[in-house]
Amino acid sequence: MAAPAPSAAPGDPPARRWSLGRAAAVVVGLALAMFWIWIFSGGPRRQNPDHLSDRAWVARAEATCRRAVAEVGRLPRAEQTRRPQERADVVDRATTRLEAMVDRLGRPLPDKGDDARLVRAWLGDWRTYLGNRRDYTRRLREDPRARFLLDEKFSDPIDTVISTFAEVNDMAACAPPGDVG
Repeated sequence: MAAPAPSAAPGDPPARRWSLGRAAAVVVGLALAMFWIWIFSGGPRRQNPDHLSDRAWVARAEATCRRAVAEVGRLPRAEQTRRPQERADVVDRATTRLEAMVDRLGRPLPDKGDDARLVRAWLGDWRTYLGNRRDYTRRLREDPRARFLLDEKFSDPIDTVISTFAEVNDMAACAPPGDVG
């Protein structure tokens, strides 16, 4: 005859067993911990969709933009001019230099992957911005209180869109110069 199983003494804690629910909770807890470790370690990091793979083109573009921004920087800042006509003239001269920069950036376009398509769209944004500058100077010559108005894209002012693309691609000099005020 088998010996009877020892019974728990009164006041002893009940024996702990691994139930299906307890095992599932431990597995879910470990999975969540591993997920956050992966997230914070940079596991899902991917390049921005606007990142250009043709880094040689990026280097040439940065140099081109740096030269143009230096030329614009040698002009008086628009807000330092006394009369609206002078201000319009300064902004127009700077815009002419920026238009030449945009033309140079388009020749040649990058030749890797989707880079040419991305750069064409970005240069189109630049042309919109330059058109906004020309519109401002035209209105400023008629109304001394005219304001610099920017088109929007993706619910952001066009200069922000241009700057973001430049930042994503390490082309800080290729952001709008902020000379209008």
